[in-house]
Amino acid sequence: MSSSGAETLVGCEAGTGGSTKKKDSLGFTSSPAHLIIKDLGDIHSRLLDHRPVIQGETRYFVKEFEEKRGLQEILQAATDSINKDFLIASEKQHIMQWEDFMKEQQSKQAEVDEEHRKSMEKLRKQYAEIEKDLARFSTF
Repeated sequence: MSSSGAETLVGCEAGTGGSTKKKDSLGFTSSPAHLIIKDLGDIHSRLLDHRPVIQGETRYFVKEFEEKRGLQEILQAATDSINKDFLIASEKQHIMQWEDFMKEQQSKQAEVDEEHRKSMEKLRKQYAEIEKDLARFSTF
């Protein structure tokens, strides 16, 4: 037996009193074949396991996306603000145009009413003269 406390004996070899094999932290014996397999696993994970690279690229993509999205949101907010200001200005302009239109319509209405009043007065005078002439001719 070995004097080291970290070593444990493997299965049936403990009773034979023969050679003892050490187990590593995962519980496997540290034979040359095992070390080669372990090295191949490390090489495989370094060469063919792209998770760390993909995770880095994913984080970069998300960061860029969030920055661009933030810029787009800022631009959208600015555009909305400009559009809102434009709509408010446009609405004020339409209100002013409507008020001008209504004032113009009122002045035109006053002109038409005055013209109508004058025409009615002229017609009254004309009918009054016609009635006088009719009254003069009817006495004959």
